[in-house]
Amino acid sequence: MRVSVLAAFMVVALSALAACGKPAPTSGPLAASEVPHRKAGLWREVKGVDGAAPAGPGTQLCVDDVVSKARMSALAQRMPGLRCPSQYTRNLDGSIGVSTICDTGKYGKVVTTSVIKGDFNSSFTATTDTQMSGSPVAGLNGDHKTTTIATWLGPCAPGQRVGDIILPDGTKRNILDALAAAPSAGN
Repeated sequence: MRVSVLAAFMVVALSALAACGKPAPTSGPLAASEVPHRKAGLWREVKGVDGAAPAGPGTQLCVDDVVSKARMSALAQRMPGLRCPSQYTRNLDGSIGVSTICDTGKYGKVVTTSVIKGDFNSSFTATTDTQMSGSPVAGLNGDHKTTTIATWLGPCAPGQRVGDIILPDGTKRNILDALAAAPSAGN
């Protein structure tokens, strides 16, 4: 009995020492600049929508910090009249929360709430709840849930450019080229 009490004490003491010097998990608001970006390289994203498990070949994306930031702000900068304020939070479990409300004017209103878990270096999972209303395309209105699993595959392949997206059917596009070709919000 005395040995088990001593062992329990040692486990508690060693656990306390192991935690020494490590910051306690914090939660609260984050500035957009504090939101972690995925590691540069080639990422595979597989999605599941409205209860379907993420499956299939997914989409591959060659990223760096420029592409990560461009994806976060592309719509807000390129669609005339689009207003999409976002709030970011760090949750106690280390996940990132993102809440966004987009007023697309005549195309409706989109409210999204996402929780992103992972290390952004090897993988992460994003669960997004979307409520759309006021769209002239009736099938878009309603509540939808999307789960995205992203996995780092390694460096971008030889011949790939940052921003290259390879769709499940093998079609290749470049997100930076598409953004450069799109009319800006001021036009």
